[in-house]
Amino acid sequence: MAYEVVMFDLGGVTVDVESDRLVHQVAQLLGRSFEEVQGVIYHKELLLPFELGHIKPEVYFQGLKERLKLAWTYEQFVRAWNGIFTENDYVTSLMQRLRRRHKLLALTNTNVLHLEYIKSSFPSLSVFSHWVASCDVGFRKPDPQIYLLAAEKAGVRPRDAIYIDDRPELVEAGRGAGLTAIRFEDGPQLEQELRAVGVNA
Repeated sequence: MAYEVVMFDLGGVTVDVESDRLVHQVAQLLGRSFEEVQGVIYHKELLLPFELGHIKPEVYFQGLKERLKLAWTYEQFVRAWNGIFTENDYVTSLMQRLRRRHKLLALTNTNVLHLEYIKSSFPSLSVFSHWVASCDVGFRKPDPQIYLLAAEKAGVRPRDAIYIDDRPELVEAGRGAGLTAIRFEDGPQLEQELRAVGVNA
């Protein structure tokens, strides 16, 4: 089967994420446990509305400040918040080759700060013809709507697209929405699995 579109998750696939770095930094600064700080940073009452675009970054930061008694300025927070990404060179090189025959699309659960940072910091990701991000569309994976919206944005039926993610439950949700989905483990494995479904870079 000829697939017209290849959709990529961002964090854990096209960019590597050291999310623990921020938690350790704040925990050390405040003299609190890793688990306590992690629980606040990823608390669903704060992070979920932020990732859905329901609250602004400043509101999320204010929530952290109040819960953790954090003395950072907003600018300090933004630097630390965004300082967790590095490019996965193997995957972005693979994408450069894939783009010759396929339309590429980003499909991600993320917040506006991370989205803007990734777009501006990794020029190789300009190969994406569309970016479908939870903070822009108001729903997030594993909601079937976001997968269907991504296919619609790309101008294809779900069955004509491949979706790549590192999280098993989100891969399964993609399959449930009608996409051919591959779980990402590493670059060579991804390339092999793409070849197995007829997509050659």
